[in-house]
Amino acid sequence: MTMIPVFLIWNGLGQVGTLTPLWAGNLFGSAFYIFLLRQFFMTLPRDLFEAARVDGASQWGVFWRIALPLCKPALAVTLVFEVQAVWTDLMRALIYLRDSDTFTVPRGLKSLVDAFGFGGEWHWEIIVTASVITTIPMIIVFFLAQRQIIDGVASTGLKG
Repeated sequence: MTMIPVFLIWNGLGQVGTLTPLWAGNLFGSAFYIFLLRQFFMTLPRDLFEAARVDGASQWGVFWRIALPLCKPALAVTLVFEVQAVWTDLMRALIYLRDSDTFTVPRGLKSLVDAFGFGGEWHWEIIVTASVITTIPMIIVFFLAQRQIIDGVASTGLKG
């Protein structure tokens, strides 16, 4: 995705300066997540879907009652990867955010580096402390979803 046309689209919609361009970028999926979920769905046994169809389930019912519960590990992996990608994305925040009240964590760290990093003396203790503090939520998210991540990555791409 190129930055200038996407910026012009968001600017035309009047969303520059808001948080919408940061989270809406992958709203309809990205190639990596689509491929990851496709590979996971390919590993699900077709017998389950055929049995549900024989029992009279609709396509939506098969998806909602069988496929979705089975793909929770892959969805957890996708969620954790996307949260991590958005959490660490500095480029979009630099492009779209102007007001310090809407700064994301990486944009706030960038302004902290600009304030304390340049102009003579570096204040490494402030910069490193802020970096460690901003890493803690991602560590917590990983530990909460660790089992689903391992299940999802281990079973994606297997043919069963």
